[in-house]
Amino acid sequence: MAKLSVFIITYNEERILDKCLNKLSWVDEIVVVDSGSTDATLDICKKYHVKVFHNDFQGFGAQKQFALEKTSNDWVLSLDADEILSNELIDEIKEVLIENTYIAGYFINRQHVFLDKVFNYGQDSKKCVLRLFKKSKGKFDGKMVHETIVVNGNTGNLKNSFLHFTARSLEHYLEKINTYATIFAEGQYLKNKKYSILEIALKVKLEFLKKYFLNLNILNGKEGFYWSFLAAYSSGLKYIKTNEQYKKVKKQLMF
Repeated sequence: MAKLSVFIITYNEERILDKCLNKLSWVDEIVVVDSGSTDATLDICKKYHVKVFHNDFQGFGAQKQFALEKTSNDWVLSLDADEILSNELIDEIKEVLIENTYIAGYFINRQHVFLDKVFNYGQDSKKCVLRLFKKSKGKFDGKMVHETIVVNGNTGNLKNSFLHFTARSLEHYLEKINTYATIFAEGQYLKNKKYSILEIALKVKLEFLKKYFLNLNILNGKEGFYWSFLAAYSSGLKYIKTNEQYKKVKKQLMF
């Protein structure tokens, strides 16, 4: 069976990390790259056979690429600290490692969990993401947010899923939204982007309608409504922050 490395980036991930790492006892190597956690994240890592590195955060794509480069095995699996493998998925990954096929990478279903509610309906309930791949065939695209893995070669799909615990609380998720919006705004400013009030209002409205009705979150209970509402809020916030970033830098240049 081919050897597997799992790599994870962390920053104050104490809530789910223990459960995440507990499912990885069978893995040959676990690499964690931390960007300055002040909670129990590093203490949790000490409970497991984990190689811990520190790297100042420069964006999700760059941070994950740094973690990837610290791995030492032919096959690698990219996980977030709030994701937990299912037993069925573990067995399926082991089959891939035994076969060691010509496939360069595999897409895996990510099951969405929001405020402890597992979403079972709509496009947001499961998303197919490329996570398992041969190290020599893949790299991250370097995006600040919503980074993706680029694989040179054929890809396949695994049948089973892992759980993604999107938010440990509303407060945590609002902090997450704010962080993503700030990173997005900085990137858009570099592209000289600005948005009118009408554009922002329209984007917010369309985002809610898409999430709640088209993506069928109306079937995911009150959590589906919360998720759709916060997606619309997040959409508006990142465009407002882009305009504020533009104004802030322009003001600094005047003085």
